[in-house]
Amino acid sequence: MIRSKRNHDYSGRHTLFRLLLIAVGGVLVFDAVFAYWLTGLFNFGIVMPFVIGFPLVIVGLFYKPIARLCESSRFCRFLRGCMIAVYAAFAALFAVTTCLILINSSASADKKPDTLIVLGAGIRGNQPSRTLAYRLDVAEKCYKDDPNLLIIVSGGQGSDEQYSEAEVMANRLLSCGVPRKNIILEDRSTSTEENFVFSNRIIEGMYSDGEEPVIAFVTSRFHVFRAERIAKKLGIDACGIPAKSYRLLVINDYLRECAAIVQYFFTGRI
Repeated sequence: MIRSKRNHDYSGRHTLFRLLLIAVGGVLVFDAVFAYWLTGLFNFGIVMPFVIGFPLVIVGLFYKPIARLCESSRFCRFLRGCMIAVYAAFAALFAVTTCLILINSSASADKKPDTLIVLGAGIRGNQPSRTLAYRLDVAEKCYKDDPNLLIIVSGGQGSDEQYSEAEVMANRLLSCGVPRKNIILEDRSTSTEENFVFSNRIIEGMYSDGEEPVIAFVTSRFHVFRAERIAKKLGIDACGIPAKSYRLLVINDYLRECAAIVQYFFTGRI
């Protein structure tokens, strides 16, 4: 009787574990498919949830045969151990990077900026992406708080795009009432590093020797930490102002940013 009860409890725990694997993996797979349908993009942030979630679904669905195979094969046990180690390491890295992102995204500029750099985030035809629109909303608010603020819209033109991100951003700000004299276009950059390098060259040409303008930049909340470290690495003193993230893509954005932070750290770019 006692053995039967123990076996029943053991079987129940395994059933719950299987259901948990299927549920978590299924959510991640669905997120990847939904994000692709929503954006039409096929980038690391879209693919990553699928890569993480699909193996969990497979293990959950075929848990019993996989367990029997592991009992009889040392190689299968080794693969199982490697899979557990990889998922555990990623979970730890994701927790650390997410904490860094959240801590830095709550910070605000110590001083009122003279110049604001808006980092590009993709366009759809002649319209900003939802993520970029949120950044421009913050830039518009900053201008209303300080009508003397100079805004550098930073973003180049992709090979499959008719307009540069800078053009689209400038038109959006103009339609919101920001005067043309307050907007400066930087339309060559294709990365965050180039956003800062090319924008800083413009700023240096605007101020005489000895002047030290207060610089801030606007980017999405999940991107502030890495962008600030990139700016610092380039010798640019700039404070990040966070814009809200697109809720429907928050999983993709944070997973992609986690991988980017780790990559940038180990390649010495932050």
